This record gives sequence, C-alpha cells and structure tokens, in this order.
Amino acid sequence: METKLCQCCGMPLNDEEIISREKDGSLNGDYCKWCYADGEFIYKSKDALLDFLIGHMPNPDNIPEDERRKAFDGFLSQLKHWK
Repeated sequence: METKLCQCCGMPLNDEEIISREKDGSLNGDYCKWCYADGEFIYKSKDALLDFLIGHMPNPDNIPEDERRKAFDGFLSQLKHWK
C-alpha cells in the first residue's frame, strides 16, 4: 500500500490523527494538520515553508543552507499545492 503524503510539506499521512480537518471537522486527506487547519493553509508561500524547514529539519551532514533549500524546493515543487 502506498503511503499518502501531505501535498504541502510531504509529511507521510499514515495516521488519521495528523490529517488536516476542514472548518466543519471533516477530514481533508490531502494535507497534514500542520500545513492546513480549519480550512486554511498555514504557510502562505513556499518560501515561508522553506524557511521553516531550513530552521527545523536536522542537518547531520552540515549541508550548506543554499543546497538544502534547493533540495527542499525541488521536492516541494512536485507536490500538488506548489505546482
């Protein structure tokens, strides 16, 4: 079975507890609760999400920020929300 991914950040949506909800409480299986909540997107731009990822994702190999940003951007650009 293929794991669904949040179409904003790429988080695996393998637990109903992290799936986003609409204003009426219904599930929206395209997004995680950290990217979309109560019918609204949290990140208003891809740059805002990239800034968050750069500041919060582990970087054990000490990859320079510009390389990490380019890699994250390439991945995010494949997701429905950022196409």
